[in-house]
Amino acid sequence: MTLAADSNPKIRSWHWNHRIILVALACAAVILVLALVSKQFAPRSPARILCALLQGIASAVVVVTSLRDIRRLDELQQRMHFEALAIAYAGTAILATGYGFLVQAGLPQIEWGSLVWPVMVVLWAVGLVIACQRYR
Repeated sequence: MTLAADSNPKIRSWHWNHRIILVALACAAVILVLALVSKQFAPRSPARILCALLQGIASAVVVVTSLRDIRRLDELQQRMHFEALAIAYAGTAILATGYGFLVQAGLPQIEWGSLVWPVMVVLWAVGLVIACQRYR
């Protein structure tokens, strides 16, 4: 059955597109959970440092897995991911700088270090939905 699925371009493309996003969303969830868990430990403690290292590894997994899988896609699918990533990049920049202005206006600060990747991944998924609708 795997051979039949791999030989069918529609099934193969669905698999790769969804696999990329699912891996990225899973890593985003890991980053968020570790951010919450790490707050229970004292700053500079071994447990907190371990959480930070694991967050870094999850971030690296997103980058490496995404690049590897996107390179396996056909040109149209690569273009769709490029557009989705552009939406994610722009959306993250708008959210971060926009909230920065709100902090200057008196709203509480948010620690963006643990939120950048998850926000970018969610916006990437949204951008991919938009790109898929556009090229339907």
